[in-house]
Amino acid sequence: MEKKTIIQVKNIWKVYKTGDMEMNALSDVSLEVKQGDFVAIMGASGSGKSTFMNILGCLDYPTKGEYYIDGADALKMDRNELADLRNRKIGFIFQSFNILARTSAIENVELPLLYNNRFNAKERREKALKALTAVGLGDRINSMPNQLSGGQQQRVAVARALINDPVVIMADEPTGNLDTRTSYEIMQIFQELNDSGITFIMVTHEPDIAQCAQSNVMFRDGQIISNQPVSNRKIASEELKVIPDNRIKKEAV
Repeated sequence: MEKKTIIQVKNIWKVYKTGDMEMNALSDVSLEVKQGDFVAIMGASGSGKSTFMNILGCLDYPTKGEYYIDGADALKMDRNELADLRNRKIGFIFQSFNILARTSAIENVELPLLYNNRFNAKERREKALKALTAVGLGDRINSMPNQLSGGQQQRVAVARALINDPVVIMADEPTGNLDTRTSYEIMQIFQELNDSGITFIMVTHEPDIAQCAQSNVMFRDGQIISNQPVSNRKIASEELKVIPDNRIKKEAV
């Protein structure tokens, strides 16, 4: 059976004007992502990958081109429609976790549902608990961020990204602030979720982490210069077997 197209980008350009000068941040970029794909986007600083991810995440408009997400024409939507699309269709994960410091794990995860009137308070709590359990934090739901390690905080962010059952999760350098072992623990969660059918698009500058994806898209000078399936894909659970764990486990709070 043909897989559903989740992301379709056609001939996208992004041009910045400074005085009399124009700079092409993106030049005629096209990409298609199917349901269940796991794509890693790579490239040097200034290559255009961050600009591209901002457009995919409906945080910025291209200068010209076409962009469809789950069949919807994102470039014909106004700001309110885009905000609604982001909340319903996209789960975001960031390098700096972006969770609220004075809010418990489960309250952080519930946040996106506050803008979704389909769920009452009891249903929000049930969905948040399910999401935290899925990332291995079912016993830390009432913990505050300062009681959680960096890896656990990122798990909270992953659970929050899952809460609205998005069609795609977009992760921007999700392991950038994590040590090697914790990075592979997060990749293990990504791979398990991806195996269950969730679509991932991830920006990373780390080749080892990119090897955990199914395909790698390389940007240079605002263009995609390669889009290749990953050969010798790394399975995070196998990598974890050979990486020593030097952490001291604390009792759950």
